[in-house]
Amino acid sequence: SFAELLDFDPGLAKILYNDPKGFLPAFDIAAQGAQSEVLRILRKGEALGNPDELRPAAVQKGFVHVRVNVCGSPLEFPESSPSIGKVRVKHRGILLTLKGTVIRSGGVKMIEGEREYQCRKCNHRFPCYPELEAGNRITLPASCPSMRSKGCQSASFQLIGDSITCHDYQEIKIQESVQLLDVGSIPRSMPVILMDDLVDLVKAGDDVIVTGILSAKWSSDVKDVRCNLDPMFIANYVRRTNELKSGIDIPEEIIKDFELFWAENRATPLE
Repeated sequence: SFAELLDFDPGLAKILYNDPKGFLPAFDIAAQGAQSEVLRILRKGEALGNPDELRPAAVQKGFVHVRVNVCGSPLEFPESSPSIGKVRVKHRGILLTLKGTVIRSGGVKMIEGEREYQCRKCNHRFPCYPELEAGNRITLPASCPSMRSKGCQSASFQLIGDSITCHDYQEIKIQESVQLLDVGSIPRSMPVILMDDLVDLVKAGDDVIVTGILSAKWSSDVKDVRCNLDPMFIANYVRRTNELKSGIDIPEEIIKDFELFWAENRATPLE
C-alpha cells in the first residue's frame, strides 16, 4: 500500500515514486528474501515438531513481485494520475497511475526474461536481460563484464544451456473513459504489458486502474527511415474497479421473490 509506505517512510516512498525502475527490483529481492526466511522457519519448526503430524508442505514461489497499490494515496488523485490522452514525456520513468477501460485483451504468451552466458576466455558467467523496449532483443556486452583486476576484454561468449528463464506475458489495451472527455474529443488508448501474476486478471470491458512505468517501444530498424517510439505501459499492479458490481451479495429472500415472480409470469413475460 503506497499510502501506508508514505506514512511509514516518506523518503522511501518519494524515491520509489521517482525511480520505480531502479527500486522495484530491490523490493522484489527483499520479498524473495522474506519468503526464504519464512520457509526456513517453517522447515525448522517441522524438523523439531512431530514427524507424524500431517501438514501442507510449504512451497517456494518463483517470480515473487512487490505490487504497489496506490488506492487511498496521493498517486490516485487527478493531479498525479493524468488521463491517457494527457500522458506526456514528463511522465516517463515515474510511478504512474492510469484509469481506463480494457478494449482489447491479448492471449497469454511466454516471453524470455533472462539468459546466462559464459566468457570463452576467462569462463566468467553473467546474466543478460532482454529489452522489452527493443522487441525483447538481447544485446551482448562489448567486452567481458568480469570484475577481475587485470580485466578480460574478451568479446567471445557462449550461451549456457538450460539457463533461459521465461515469464507469462500478455498485452492489453486500455482506453480513457468517454464520459470524462470534452465534446468532439477522440478517446485515446494505451497498450499495457502484464507479466507473471498479473496476466489474465482482466478482460475486455473491465474498468481498471493500472499502476506502472511509462516506457517506449522502438520500431524496427530500417536503413534511412526515421525510428519512431511507440508508448507502452509496463504494469506493476492492476485493479478492477467493477469488481463490486459483480460481487454483490444478494439475500436469499430476494432471490426467492424473483423466482416466484417469474414463475407466476412465465406465460406473459412482456406484461
